Amino acid sequence: MKKANKVTIYSFKHNGSFHRLWENSIVIEETPDYIVAGNLRAKVTEGDGRIWEAREPAITIFFTKKWYNVICMLRDTGIHYYSNIASPAFQINDEITYIDYDLDVGLSPDNNIRILDEGEYHRHQEEMHYSLELDYVLKEALYEVLDNCKKRIFPFVDEKVQEFYQKFIELNKNKEGE
Repeated sequence: MKKANKVTIYSFKHNGSFHRLWENSIVIEETPDYIVAGNLRAKVTEGDGRIWEAREPAITIFFTKKWYNVICMLRDTGIHYYSNIASPAFQINDEITYIDYDLDVGLSPDNNIRILDEGEYHRHQEEMHYSLELDYVLKEALYEVLDNCKKRIFPFVDEKVQEFYQKFIELNKNKEGE
């Protein structure tokens, strides 16, 4: 995958069922540890068929070795972070894919941290038979995200997200000019 390539982002559930799809993102940066993608107002398709459009630009950091990803939503009120506890992401051609494990963490510009969807996690843990080993890995990822939020460690760094966003704007201009 090369910079400025459009990518489609897919998430699935542990049992293999389709969860969500984002269209019209472009790759901003890639390292062996993460892929950064950006979009202006992504078209999103839900597993139940609903389609909606994101209201704001977003930068998403997909880790290739860590069990979470982070969506950084750039709003008038500041950068809002939404972290999915999820499998490491992998890419095939112009697709980024991961498994969503329900637990989420929200971090607002005023440093308010919230754990989200714990009920959904416990329900799916039972329904989809998450192993004890998987539960341990996911809880460790949750604790790492919470710690990184508190300490404002990458990717929860506004200045770095703004840098990615500026790269995205430039790449998007170049893509439109082709």
